[in-house]
Amino acid sequence: MHPTTAEQFPLTGSDSNQVTMVEHLQQNEQAQVASVGGLVFEDEQHNTHTLQALNMMRKNRHFCDVILHVGNMEFHAHRAVLACASPHLFELFTADDENKGSQRENVITYKLNGGYDRTALEKLIHYAYTARLEVSNSQVKAVYLAACHLKMDRVVKECTRHFIKNLSVENCIETRSLPGIARNKVFVDQVDAFIAKEFENVSKSKILLSLPCVRIEVLNQTRQEMSLVIGESVCQLVLEWIKRQCDDDAINMNQLTEKTHLLYLAMDNSLQDCTELPTGDVSDTEIVQDYKKLSKRNQANPKGRRKGQLQPAKPRVLIYSRDIIERTEQEKETDWKLIAAAKVGEHAFMALATIDGRLATMSVMLRLNQPSSPSPVLTPVASRPASEEKPDLYCVMANMNSVKCAAGCANLNDSLLVCGGYDRAECLKCVELYDPDTNLWGTLSSMKEARGRFDIAVVKGKVYAIGGSNGTTELATVEKYDPQEKKWTQITPLPLARCNIASLVCQDVG
Repeated sequence: MHPTTAEQFPLTGSDSNQVTMVEHLQQNEQAQVASVGGLVFEDEQHNTHTLQALNMMRKNRHFCDVILHVGNMEFHAHRAVLACASPHLFELFTADDENKGSQRENVITYKLNGGYDRTALEKLIHYAYTARLEVSNSQVKAVYLAACHLKMDRVVKECTRHFIKNLSVENCIETRSLPGIARNKVFVDQVDAFIAKEFENVSKSKILLSLPCVRIEVLNQTRQEMSLVIGESVCQLVLEWIKRQCDDDAINMNQLTEKTHLLYLAMDNSLQDCTELPTGDVSDTEIVQDYKKLSKRNQANPKGRRKGQLQPAKPRVLIYSRDIIERTEQEKETDWKLIAAAKVGEHAFMALATIDGRLATMSVMLRLNQPSSPSPVLTPVASRPASEEKPDLYCVMANMNSVKCAAGCANLNDSLLVCGGYDRAECLKCVELYDPDTNLWGTLSSMKEARGRFDIAVVKGKVYAIGGSNGTTELATVEKYDPQEKKWTQITPLPLARCNIASLVCQDVG
């Protein structure tokens, strides 16, 4: 039976109150008639018969007072019936704007814009008169879109139920691409959950390959870095990078898809375009320089380096953690979403995302980019065989046992030796040794004298702590550490006390 109650009619505000008042008056009238012994008759078939009669009059164009014009087709109907079924048409008919309709022989014609499918509109008009909707699978999408325009929520809900019930690897991408789908969060979440679950198969479908594709390469300085990367996390960082570019109007969708973008991980754990790497940086290799030249020619990135952007001072390991995903999951907008990601190669990932409300794929590949020159701090005294070389894992380096600054540092048997220094209160005597193979700090014998702002040097396996300051006066003292005896001994002092000095080991090459 077609809806007749105030709750089911698309009336709001005073209109809803009027319906309630009418029902209340009818109830009072029935009560008065019943009290005097009169006849009370409720015809349960009246509504159905009335709608059937109205539908017949519509088909014969009797008493029709409105014409909906879509393309080159006209649909004759009764304003009251359409207004009850569609809140959008109710607003259209009651609007004061005379330009929305043109009157012709007591019939008002409305031209509907917005890409309505004529067959879909015809079925929705038929539904308004019969409360029955019959749609083939191929027409459900068009009916859904028309119902969304007309704000026919019950039809929209039935269409979404049909979509969810019939979701498959072949049609899930088309369903996710429906215009305005992001406004229906429950519907979107169900479709996204299906795509994520079946993404291995979905990623092979032809329709996915036909979507716009953003190609990204992320630089890594060692193969171990590449093995630590989590696919979903790096894809989320890529989506964040794309969103920043779009927010700053630095790039559009055409520029996103016309070339491969080369990115690196900055100090703030965000991805940045390699055109912004400063000249002379350890990562500014031939690969990056060629990319800069290509980008300059294509004018893909007209803006220069943004103010306040952080750059890595030294090589860093590209490590992505689950915390990044959780943080960005809360911050992202409904039209910026990483739907699914999968590993499609040894160092390659494929992802599906909404980019500013548009469905697109992201192809993310990790690329090896060894630094052009090693950092002096990491240069070993004696080179290891190539088979024993290991990457420098800055991001996972263990903390020292105590805080300090202005300490003396040197390489002792391929380990990092840190002596003395300040802890913001006093000078220190303590000595620590870092083993890069185990990522552990150990404690050695303390120096004879507390000192900071000094330098140490390693000569023939012995460590020399030279000069510095004890916090009040500059020092001329020098002491030596013997790793075999594991103790410090005083040796000949400097001729002149001094601090903030530099020491250099000279070797006889003759």
